[in-house]
Amino acid sequence: MDINFFSLPKRRIYLDYASATPVDVRVRDVMEPYFSRSFGNAGSIHAEGVQARDALEGARKCIARTLGARISDIMFTSGGTEANNLAILGVARALEGPGPLHMVTTTIEHPSILNCFKRLEENGVSVTYVPASESGVVSPHDIEKALTPRTVLVSVMYANNEIGTVQPISRISKIVHCFKEKRDAELPLYMHTDASQAPLYLDCSVQKLQVDLMTFDAQKIYGPKGVGALYKKHGVVVSPLFEGGGQEYGIRPGTENIPLIVGFAEALSNAQKEYKELSEKTAKLRDYFIRSLIENVPSIVVNGDADARIANNINVSIPGHDAEFLVISLDADGIACGTGSACTRGKDSSYVVEALGGGEAFAKSSLRFSLGKKTTEGDIDRVVSVLRARTRPKSNI
Repeated sequence: MDINFFSLPKRRIYLDYASATPVDVRVRDVMEPYFSRSFGNAGSIHAEGVQARDALEGARKCIARTLGARISDIMFTSGGTEANNLAILGVARALEGPGPLHMVTTTIEHPSILNCFKRLEENGVSVTYVPASESGVVSPHDIEKALTPRTVLVSVMYANNEIGTVQPISRISKIVHCFKEKRDAELPLYMHTDASQAPLYLDCSVQKLQVDLMTFDAQKIYGPKGVGALYKKHGVVVSPLFEGGGQEYGIRPGTENIPLIVGFAEALSNAQKEYKELSEKTAKLRDYFIRSLIENVPSIVVNGDADARIANNINVSIPGHDAEFLVISLDADGIACGTGSACTRGKDSSYVVEALGGGEAFAKSSLRFSLGKKTTEGDIDRVVSVLRARTRPKSNI
């Protein structure tokens, strides 16, 4: 069958790496054999099945080693969204019983987090939404104030997908665990973080973060789309979201996608080996980009903390300009960027930017540029030049 692909101009500048990354050649190479030659089902007991099972467990072992976790702590999912659902809804299902449950999250989480909590509220779970500061950073003290004797889960994103702010997860985890030890309650209390945006630029070791549950998504780290993982610390109780076989310790049924899982393991391993060097290099480009925008684009405002910020994120508002129109205009000029999370497509403003207190004008005019490994200063200069022309006040003459 012939496939006619949409033809893009040869010279484009892609600055939406927070949404999706290309597959690293190293990842592609380790995946390739499992699409055709080693195609067995990991649940079968014949030679082909055993070969698939060995690949599956090898990938699990690689990820566990990368994170400093137990092998049995790693469960594979279809991506970050499913891992977030499994962490939040899975804990609620496992602990439902006498008395209402309470959970804590923030107002700037990913939709796959916030929508889970909204669903739980409809079913009687009490949820506290802790606001971020004007700079987009959540206060550990505010999390502590939200905890109650009935709190069973705290979920705070590691690096925000829209404004790039990095939350003090290890400090929040310490507060959560100390509260758990002091309170007189039979219920457990777990700490979850969505680390989907983090591995390329931040340390994701479980010893550092001290979390009980952590979400990963391969497509954000030069891995394949359609695969992710949930780190679940030994002893944490989670119930499955749907019925099926006994795969993934009986918690996530369904035949494991071996090619994607093997690729994900390679991508995560590469990311954590290289994050310090990549973060330092990318942060210099990010800061250069921000300075250039401020110097050349009138009325531009940078959203998110200047220091507690992931290395590749630039989120700005240009009041008086519609963000969606700017994205389309920039796209016509060969530049790809976003208005925020791809998972909020269809909404006319950013709820994350609005939560910072800037109002609707800032939320409706926010653009997110996210840098990648191949981004250059020349790319940035070109983007600033085009954006300056696109936002220049029109003359009345």
